[in-house]
Amino acid sequence: MTLDQLRYLVALDEERNFTRAAERVFLTQPALSIQIRRLEEELGVRLFDRSKKPLEPTEIGKQVIAQARRVLEEAERLKALARGEEGVFQGPFRIGVIPTLAPYLLPKLLPRLKARFPALELSVKETLTPGILQGLLEGHLDAGLIGTEERAPGLEVHPLFRETFLAYVSPQHPLYHQQALHPLEIPLEDTWVLAEGHCFREQVLSVCRPSLGAKGVEFQSGDLETLVLLVEEVGGLTLLPEVALWTLPREKHRHLRPLDPPQAGRTVNLVLRSGALKRPVALALGEEVRALAEALRLEASG
Repeated sequence: MTLDQLRYLVALDEERNFTRAAERVFLTQPALSIQIRRLEEELGVRLFDRSKKPLEPTEIGKQVIAQARRVLEEAERLKALARGEEGVFQGPFRIGVIPTLAPYLLPKLLPRLKARFPALELSVKETLTPGILQGLLEGHLDAGLIGTEERAPGLEVHPLFRETFLAYVSPQHPLYHQQALHPLEIPLEDTWVLAEGHCFREQVLSVCRPSLGAKGVEFQSGDLETLVLLVEEVGGLTLLPEVALWTLPREKHRHLRPLDPPQAGRTVNLVLRSGALKRPVALALGEEVRALAEALRLEASG
């Protein structure tokens, strides 16, 4: 097998279409098919299920593709070492960020990154934690920012900052007149939460007491800003991570109530692939996030 065949394999996995992948690697479609077939014959396995539309890798194909990405990354590392460029902050860098961080963090973080590393070609994807972990393991992403402490073989996790949860309460709700809320006082039946799949949803559900009734409205959202609007227009309450205060207008802070005792919260973590070629860039990203969080926390409390 050759490095070119591995590049063809990765391109086909990303495009999931022979014609588009062939155009991407400057081959004809029949030539690409021949190269993939030769690779399959050498390995003695089928790498793709060609009956699926779009094309899908087989289970063993997923493992081979992940390994191919690592091989190609190591080949790039050899080139970088030969040029004396290992750890140089330039070229493509792909970041995954969970939705409950992205709208608050990215508008302030990206300008700092571009100013510090002008040669970086940043690409940012907002997605849920499982998608970030999969993207890292498969080589689609170089770093991720998540709100849970994940442990998976081949990944390393670096804590960046701890943040608390706050309640955002409608003036019509009985809890609005309290200065602080105990988590056991927060009724789930009055609380707007994110749709299933969001780690912040599970964190909120672990704080609120079990539901005794229903709001009369079933709503699934992936956006904290929508939950804030629902509290203001429909009533009830929701929980927000501390980062949401970074963009919350000052006049709306009157709706916020701290939790007492202030134990409910989460740690924002940087996650990356162990031994990644761009590990120094990822760690520098973590430094910027940590410094930015501290500065914004001081600004919000000032």
